[in-house]
Amino acid sequence: MLSVIYISVADPLIGEQDIAALLVQARRNNQRDALTGALIFNGHNFLQLLEGPADKVDACLAVIRSDPRHSGMVEIRRRRIDDRAFAEWSMLYDPNFRGHDDSLSRLAASGRLDPQDALMMENFIALGRRRPQGAGTVD
Repeated sequence: MLSVIYISVADPLIGEQDIAALLVQARRNNQRDALTGALIFNGHNFLQLLEGPADKVDACLAVIRSDPRHSGMVEIRRRRIDDRAFAEWSMLYDPNFRGHDDSLSRLAASGRLDPQDALMMENFIALGRRRPQGAGTVD
């Protein structure tokens, strides 16, 4: 099996309805193709971990690369795996991932989520929670 993590830049006009439609499609296709993983949207960028049979992962990534809802897709990690980290989820998603921080921590603590994958995901989530400089200041 193969695990791939990529990041990309979301279309600036993407909205909650677009992401909901993306998730319906991804979950349906992933279930059909025996893929699992997690999608994180930090308000500007996507990070996705996709895992499953290598040929199915690569075919899915080819489709994702041509999706107009994002651009600048870069694979940041590609590795062979024996076991899935996200076996329970066709596509785990939660806005800002606030509802799944504990899930990531438990997966990492149990050894199911590779420590480097966990660190990348946690850092990506944290970047989305940072307030822009000057936010909340009074001039």
